[in-house]
Amino acid sequence: MTIDKPKIAKPEARILEFIEYLKNSGAIRFKKEFFDATGIRRQYCREVEIGNNRFTSTQINSICETYNINANWIFGIEPNMLRAKRQKEGNIKRHTENK
Repeated sequence: MTIDKPKIAKPEARILEFIEYLKNSGAIRFKKEFFDATGIRRQYCREVEIGNNRFTSTQINSICETYNINANWIFGIEPNMLRAKRQKEGNIKRHTENK
């Protein structure tokens, strides 16, 4: 008899994937750096990993703001992990004034 791990929802799986991406890319050395930067407790993340909890909208927002992550990627809507850089307001004004 095999025991199946609980299925983790897509947003949770994507965030856990992102934490590993940060480690593998050298952006962080330890997961603790991610937890400290986002205010998420390590134990809470462990509960997510085993399927007993889910990330809250506040936590997801913190992750997106801290690491410039595309929330639509987290929810499986868009393929790009990182958000596109926003144009400066001045550039937008100049662009619209030329029309």
